[in-house]
Amino acid sequence: MKASYIKAVTLLIGTLVMSFAVKAQSVTDSLDSLMHALHGRGQFNGSILVSMGGKMVYEKAYGKADLSSDEDFTTATPCYLASVSKQFTAMGIMMLQQKGLLDYSDPLSKYFPEFPSYAQTVTIRHLLNHTSGIVNYENLGIDHSWITNKDVFESLVKQPALRFKPGDKYEYSNSGYVLLAMIIEKVSGTSFSGFMEKNIFQPLSMHDSFVYDKSTPRAKLREKAYGKFNDISQYEGGAVGDGGIFSSVDDLFKWDAALYGETLVIQSTLSKAFSPAMLNNGTTSPYGFGWMLKNENGEQIVYHTGGSGGFRTFIERQLTHQNTIIILTNIESSPRMEIRNAIVNILANKPYTLPKISIATEMYKIRNENGIDSAINFYNFNKLRHKGIYDFGEQELNLLGYKLWSINKIDEAVAIFKLNVVANPASSNANESLGEAYLERGDKQLAAESFNRSLSIDPQNSDAIRMKKKINKQ
Repeated sequence: MKASYIKAVTLLIGTLVMSFAVKAQSVTDSLDSLMHALHGRGQFNGSILVSMGGKMVYEKAYGKADLSSDEDFTTATPCYLASVSKQFTAMGIMMLQQKGLLDYSDPLSKYFPEFPSYAQTVTIRHLLNHTSGIVNYENLGIDHSWITNKDVFESLVKQPALRFKPGDKYEYSNSGYVLLAMIIEKVSGTSFSGFMEKNIFQPLSMHDSFVYDKSTPRAKLREKAYGKFNDISQYEGGAVGDGGIFSSVDDLFKWDAALYGETLVIQSTLSKAFSPAMLNNGTTSPYGFGWMLKNENGEQIVYHTGGSGGFRTFIERQLTHQNTIIILTNIESSPRMEIRNAIVNILANKPYTLPKISIATEMYKIRNENGIDSAINFYNFNKLRHKGIYDFGEQELNLLGYKLWSINKIDEAVAIFKLNVVANPASSNANESLGEAYLERGDKQLAAESFNRSLSIDPQNSDAIRMKKKINKQ
């Protein structure tokens, strides 16, 4: 009886392993087809990793780390994580809390007495889950190349009040994570970079990961990032905690695996990161400690996006089935979320659709090769015949118009803004953009007419109001 039972269990395990292998192979082929298509369409340049049940089923890199060189983008190429860095900052706080060196209920004033009295009502927990009411420093007019944590701090302590009572609501604020990085430094007695290296990167053998600040050797940066029109759009920041970390898909998979164990913190500590914040009114917010949270078809999902310059990053951990998706790219126009949705469908053995191609990017290429008239003809032809292939959203032409303006092709910019108004006559923004271009060209009458149309659609369009006042003063 016992022998039969063992034989049956062995057979069952073998069947399960075989089923997983067959499914994994099918998934791998489908993922490969998807990514090859995206790379061929100019929609992906970077690296990607997908795992199922904790087992890697796909890992590959596409394109170049530097489009002007022969250096390939590999799965070990570090990419700027931007806001995906926040989960590492949160981990640093959790590690210090587990050691009893701080408490989530500690007020901000304990660490920074320089703040006004409202800091007594803001806790570390509020900073972690974006419910502090502290203004996002990007809205203070101080966000510039090589801004430092010191710059952010000096600006924040001058703010006379919070935006709302701590805990009243969720409002994403990079400022909170800059302050958390500074708290890590105060409590640990070491730099944020040194803390991450000693306590996370080294223990997990994340050899391609590092904090990028002014002290970081430029030689570590092997890749460049590119904007929507393939112009270099490199990250040049200095603030850390809200961002600042470079990593690769190889390393992020090690990070993902560690979060299922207890190498860094015990699971009861980690669970706080994946629990929604409780607001003052008894409702919850969609953010834990460094992770965005959601439930999708019964699956508990934690994830985060990141973007700065041309870098676009994404990590998703489907906790119920231990599936993971990691996407790192150095081109701004790469449609991460659409790629993610296609991958999720592949994992569920469902059909998927390819993301639409940016019509603006294609038009700019054609304009550079054959002129603006050819680009406009391309737009009109494809809008009639291939609307399902290209993205014809209003923002596409708007971005192209401003791109042409930025390279002093104002007549071409006007032509694109006019095309956008024809395509979107009920858009206040499209008419306002056309008015700005007319005004830049010196056509005050046409500019005034465009601003009037814009305001007839949306009387509250502040840019149109401001530009109309500008005309009246001239």
